[in-house]
Order: sequence, then C-alpha cells, then structure tokens
Amino acid sequence: MEIGKYREELKIHNHYTNYKGRLFIKTLCDLFNDVAEGQTELLGVDVDTLNKSGLTWMLHRLHILIHKMPQKEENVVVETWPSGIDRLFALRDYRLLRNDGEELVRATSEWMTVDLNRRRPVRPLARVVEMSTSHGIEKLPIEHLLREKEMPGDMEDCRYFTATFDNIDFNGHVTQASYMRWITNSLPFGFLKNHILTEVEVVYEHEIMPDSLIVSYYKMQPEGNRVVVYHQIRNEEGSLMHCVAETVWMAHADTRTPQS
Repeated sequence: MEIGKYREELKIHNHYTNYKGRLFIKTLCDLFNDVAEGQTELLGVDVDTLNKSGLTWMLHRLHILIHKMPQKEENVVVETWPSGIDRLFALRDYRLLRNDGEELVRATSEWMTVDLNRRRPVRPLARVVEMSTSHGIEKLPIEHLLREKEMPGDMEDCRYFTATFDNIDFNGHVTQASYMRWITNSLPFGFLKNHILTEVEVVYEHEIMPDSLIVSYYKMQPEGNRVVVYHQIRNEEGSLMHCVAETVWMAHADTRTPQS
C-alpha cells in the first residue's frame, strides 16, 4: 500500500472545548490518537494486530506547537503520517488545519514498540521501518522545547490526582492525554483563565497504573511576554518520575499590561 498522509475531517463539538470555546489540549491529543489509529489500521500495524504478536504501541515523547487553537463549531482537518525512525522510536507527525488549508497546530511524536509481557521496548518491526522511511514526505521542523537535564530541581506547587477508570487505555495504564490534562490542570484557575497555551512538550518515563495517586508539580518562569512552566508528574512518595514536561503560555490580549 502506498504510504502518504492520512486525513480526517471533523467538527469541533461544544464538549471538545473549554468554557471560552477553545479546544481542550487533552481533546487535541485524543484527536491525534484517533487519526494515528486510523492510519495504522490501514497499514496493518494497529494495536489489535500488534497484540496478536505480544506487542503494543507506547508513546515516549509528544511535542505540540499551537498557532491558534480551533474554536467550537469549527470544521477542521487532522492529518498524520509516519515521519521516520530514530533508534527504537517510530516517529509520527501531525497537523490540524482549517478547511482552507491554514495550519492551526503541528506536532511531532516518538513511539515505541513494546513487549506486552516484559513492558520493555523492542526494535521497530520491518513493516514499521518501511512505512516510516519509504515515502518522500518531509518531517515537520520543530526544535525541541524540553531539555530534561535543565529541568529545575525545586518545584513551586502541585496538585494530586488519582488514576480512575476513565483514565485507562488499551494498554491497561493511564492514557497520554490524561497526563496532558493533569499537567495543565495543576495550574491555578486564574492563570489558565488569563493565558493561552502555545507550546507543550512531554516525555513519558514510567507508566501510571489504575488507582495510583500521583502528584503533578509545576514551576513558573516568566520570560518577557510569555511564561514558561516546568512540570513533573511523580508517584505519591515522590520516588518515581512518570513524566516531565514544559509548557509555554501567552497572556490573553485583553489581560496584557499596556506599554507606556
């Protein structure tokens, strides 16, 4: 089968959005997962097929650059394609577009093929390598935001969350989109009300299992007209790092301090 971009048209329903009518970042991640699943089914490397060989997909890194988040009732196109191989990682890119072709969001990701019993990554399957390298589609140029070694050791504040039934996916652990929700929901309401998320990069390090109590830490660092926030999600004891992340926020236009 010829490898190319896979596209789905969809409508941003009201329940996809926050009270200001902007698409939730968690829902954006769900939409990315949906289109990726659609293409992997066509290519014969979907989760159900891998499971028959004792394998599955797990996400290692996700980097999202947001030019403008779609609003409720908008009709958009989500597209994805396998964009390369980097050691054990199968790379996959995404774009979210208006119907007229305007790019609203772009993202890159790194996926591992994992042995279900050992919960350890294995080398990408031959057909995964082929689908990721046999086409001429360019990889999206997005420079890494997150530098794990530069992550501050001290965090500013935190919130507690529990991994409940609706957080669990086909691998029996917390969905990557739930991590994204816990990362952003750790921040104060007033901050979220007055700021817009423009970029996020997450590195997933250890699984979160059902009924786990986790702590989502953050530290804000104002940088000019933007705020960079460092994030960590740890277990209750603080001994296990589940993920690290970095987000970038801009103040809403109507909340910025006028320049003199």
